[in-house]
Amino acid sequence: MTEKYLGIDVGGTNIKFGIVNRKGELLTKVKHPTLKLRETDDFINAFVKKISQQLKEQPHIKKVGIAVPGLISKDRKSTVFMANIPEFNNVALLSILEEKHPTISFFLDNDANAAGIGELHFSKSKNVPSDFIFMTLGTGLGSAAILDGEIFKGGNGNAMEVGHIITSNGKTAEENMGKKAIVDMALSKIKKGKETYLKAKDLDSKAVVLACTKADPVAVEVFEKVGTVLGEALVSTIRILDIETVFIGGGVSKSFSIVRKNMHKELKKRLPDYYMNKLDIKLATLGNDAGILGAAALCFKND
Repeated sequence: MTEKYLGIDVGGTNIKFGIVNRKGELLTKVKHPTLKLRETDDFINAFVKKISQQLKEQPHIKKVGIAVPGLISKDRKSTVFMANIPEFNNVALLSILEEKHPTISFFLDNDANAAGIGELHFSKSKNVPSDFIFMTLGTGLGSAAILDGEIFKGGNGNAMEVGHIITSNGKTAEENMGKKAIVDMALSKIKKGKETYLKAKDLDSKAVVLACTKADPVAVEVFEKVGTVLGEALVSTIRILDIETVFIGGGVSKSFSIVRKNMHKELKKRLPDYYMNKLDIKLATLGNDAGILGAAALCFKND
């Protein structure tokens, strides 16, 4: 029987659990609102109980991968800092889980790293190289580098925080193109009376993305700006790592047809032919399940 894995994608909104096989097929999927677990006043215990419940329902599972949105220890055993889930700060998570489930192997990593390794193993793109940069455009700007088929961890385990590169206006890339920035840019343009179908009331980034795909003038302007910022961030990252393949993932990637133009303009302006002649930037292929599939792929380390 093909081995199956439990992939857990921890997000600020939902915690998703999925059973994944070696081919990257998502066999079952459930999700729990993160806030409900936080409201228990014992988030970690509630989280561990959800994992135990899954393992009870799936007794054949022997390996569990967990992707979390923040900083983790270099040895991949503890969470260090989660801005959106502070209950997760400085928790020896794997020790807690291994004590409760001594026959199960647990694997932990940052969510962008997990999505990157998921793309390596399960990508629908052909001939995925063993070296690539992975950028995920979501709440913020997540990023990872896969070098020689392995997650690049850096000196203390938390390399590739590309979202914190300072861009030309003095703000970080994330401050310029995260979900909050996208909404703020759109609201500013709406208030100036620019032509748009968007409504200021209860505006969120999903609405701006959707409007962009329908060529709404304000939304298009917003994502043209996102393209410039992404280009600036990529220039620095490509220069440092000298990698020619880049995957772009995350919900905001739906607007990539607009983002691409200004991104390429920035790359062409700032990178010599040495980089540009080989550069291959394409959309990631795993969609909304990238977190679960990536978390499951963490289990392959010792296969």
